[in-house]
Amino acid sequence: MTDQEVDDESPTARWLLKEHGPFLSASVTAKVLGFKSTDALRQARCRQLLPVPMFPLEGRRGWFASTTAVAAWVEHTLESSTRNWHSPDEEG
Repeated sequence: MTDQEVDDESPTARWLLKEHGPFLSASVTAKVLGFKSTDALRQARCRQLLPVPMFPLEGRRGWFASTTAVAAWVEHTLESSTRNWHSPDEEG
């Protein structure tokens, strides 16, 4: 599995797909990725600093992200942070 792929059975992917379908709007994407506003997301997109691709959809206004790509980023970020976290009880 690559960084941008996620198992549809992951809790994050299941929840996002159930709540939002296959595409996330810019406002939902901003919230999930932790941006303070959609304007902050827009600025990061224009600067090509987003961890997931965004794209326009024909017949729809605005920019969208793939739900599974966003879920994959969330899962990857969570795995990385828990792998690098050390309990205060651990030495090292």
